[in-house]
Amino acid sequence: MVELANRCSLACVHCAVADTAHPHFDQTGYLNVDMADALFTDLARHGIGFDALIMFWLGEPLLHPEFPRIWASALRTAAENETFGKIEVHTNATHLTPRVTAALLNLSDVPQVIHFSLDATDRDRYLEVKAKDRFEDVVRNMKFFLAEKARLKARFPRPVFQFIVGSNNVDQVPEFRAMWTTVCEELGLPVRVAAGHVPPGEDAVVFFRQLDCPTAELQERENAIYRQAMAEQGLSLPDQASGGESVQPENQGVCAGFWKSPVISWDGSVTTCTRDSTLANTVGSIRDTAFSALWWGETMRRRREAVAQRDYSELKVCQTCFIPKSLNYTGISSEEISEYRDVL
Repeated sequence: MVELANRCSLACVHCAVADTAHPHFDQTGYLNVDMADALFTDLARHGIGFDALIMFWLGEPLLHPEFPRIWASALRTAAENETFGKIEVHTNATHLTPRVTAALLNLSDVPQVIHFSLDATDRDRYLEVKAKDRFEDVVRNMKFFLAEKARLKARFPRPVFQFIVGSNNVDQVPEFRAMWTTVCEELGLPVRVAAGHVPPGEDAVVFFRQLDCPTAELQERENAIYRQAMAEQGLSLPDQASGGESVQPENQGVCAGFWKSPVISWDGSVTTCTRDSTLANTVGSIRDTAFSALWWGETMRRRREAVAQRDYSELKVCQTCFIPKSLNYTGISSEEISEYRDVL
């Protein structure tokens, strides 16, 4: 994950952006374009590949004034070097301008995805969840994008209409499903509905996502709300969400983040997890050191060996983490860890 900007046009109640005192926002800015290019070059030079490049973290990526240039650079790197299996951007669509739409609806065969973060179906609820009155702007921007995609018969990006289900909006689940399914069908865009994980494919997806909460107690309550809502919609969930397992505020597993999910903040800092919004586990910055040297350096080697033994004694921020029990988490097997050691 690469954060293009740590500023946002909204202040969603479930996001760290809503906390005005959060240290992640003590300074705000944009990812340096040359730094992004150097990152892509470093990955290509060393033959490093990831399943996905996700342009998003705690800010709105389309705020970056050079978003089209960075998107194009990532596409070239993926096309020429197979560096990324797909490229995604997660956006609230407040700044989905015609210029950005034109950049996104390209002719590249590299799989691309655009996640629209919506979480409401009307102006009042949108204001309650998102804290800014931008609902009509967002819907207009998205409908323009979809109409252009249909007109141009553009293969990518694949649109995903994301609704993070919580106690503050669960009653709007049926309406959200109907709203965006209808929009796609009227434009002739194939569409399906899913929960838990976005299924493979190129068709549009109305996607109901589980809410990640700050405490185990709240997570357990919201999980139950989510499961019930998805059952009422006739949507199946992965096995880990099918029951009512309690959520314990203790990390007892092996976290895949130390192997699979590097996160790069707008200022170049590299960490291992999107929950590390204070950058407590940072291993350095790509401002000063190549990503390859940081991600495969001694600090990460030592941490991986400890985490493989379920030892988080030197990783305080990880000790009470319960996200490995979340649907929004991808695990790692002992076989994968062994293969990783063998490659190194």
